[in-house]
Amino acid sequence: MRKNRMQKRVPNEGLMWGAAGFCVLAGLVAPLFGDSATAVTVPFGGAVSILGGIAWLRGNQAA
Repeated sequence: MRKNRMQKRVPNEGLMWGAAGFCVLAGLVAPLFGDSATAVTVPFGGAVSILGGIAWLRGNQAA
């Protein structure tokens, strides 16, 4: 018997992916405006946090 490796999507997952993408975009664009290193690291940290939340929700849904 083969195990299905496809993960089910969690509610509003598309919105979370969009927010993570916006955070990455904000981190990439910040240096163009001469912002400090904090203005770059905070959005990337937010994106990592959102992606971790998606993984956590998927794990809880599978259990």
